[in-house]
Amino acid sequence: MKLTLSIPRTRPEHLASIPAPEGCESAALLLTNPAGVQYIAERDPSTPVYHVHLPALAAGQEMTCDVSPLEQPKAASGIRYTQSHEKVDVTMADAPFMTFHHSSAYPKPVINPILTPGGANMLRAPMATYGGGEHPWQRGLTLMQGAINGVDCWNEQDQPGFGHTVQDTIKIGHGPLSMVTATTNTWYEQEKPLMTDRRCYRLFDSSREAVVLDVTLMLEASQGPVTIGATKEGGFLCIRVNPTMNAADGGTMGNAYGATDETGCWSKPAHWMDYYGPVEDEVAGFAVFDHPDNFRYPTTWHVRGYGLFAPNCWMFKDDHHLSAGETMTFRWRVVIHTGDTQQADIANRFLDYVDGPRVEWA
Repeated sequence: MKLTLSIPRTRPEHLASIPAPEGCESAALLLTNPAGVQYIAERDPSTPVYHVHLPALAAGQEMTCDVSPLEQPKAASGIRYTQSHEKVDVTMADAPFMTFHHSSAYPKPVINPILTPGGANMLRAPMATYGGGEHPWQRGLTLMQGAINGVDCWNEQDQPGFGHTVQDTIKIGHGPLSMVTATTNTWYEQEKPLMTDRRCYRLFDSSREAVVLDVTLMLEASQGPVTIGATKEGGFLCIRVNPTMNAADGGTMGNAYGATDETGCWSKPAHWMDYYGPVEDEVAGFAVFDHPDNFRYPTTWHVRGYGLFAPNCWMFKDDHHLSAGETMTFRWRVVIHTGDTQQADIANRFLDYVDGPRVEWA
């Protein structure tokens, strides 16, 4: 096969998405340009797309490659992980990066910490109970929602009307570009199952200055019809930043349209949102990109000065109903970056995500 591509904007080296050629199911492809330089493209686990780190290219510049399936590629060398019964510890560039917890000690699977290059946690430390008026269930980076068949799966209380999520299975893959953590989960009200989901956390081997984490959530009405209620509580993707990053206390929130406060950001639609601030001696942040195929794109945002940060397309909208057996899929890209929004080039990274190379397969 031959691949010819060009990009619509002049870009430095960047992560790009390429539609898979018809009939191609290979897990990885080897791209070789006329000078003999080779690039590895890795297939997305949930959609017929390949991801590749492209070199610096000028707008409109063509890049032609011979393409062949890559059998048994080496795993991404910059990512390593240690899996135990109840957690997965991940390192990047030989330094601790994040921990994924899925134990019965937590009412929901959660990622915490996520560390800066200097080793500071960018997330608020988990709380066992209320403290200083704070909500213990905002535990880091997790997936939750406040109204599933009338059950509150955002707040955490062990009584009727409140829900919890149990992880049923976990599978970790380590490809040439990324590490994929795939899980299945069941949502409950006490002992009663409400629905199930499939989650995919795909962490790309990238610079610690801008780590890419793609999150995919497929909901399934496996226990009967599901009503996802109109609520500000949830998203499904939710992040609670380190208090030193709070926009009310020295940090900054900002959306794709330039708003930088709650009045301009909370409950407003935007294609992306960034939240950054000081963490010990560093400045770091999270940018979240809404995928164009997501329901009600561009999403509205539940984002607060006290550090809560969630894309939420259910705010002040009608309930949404899934019939029995129906599925619904969401995708988001999280860029875990150093520096502020401009220094991390967030606007252009979003365009890389939604408006990638022009591709011709032959």
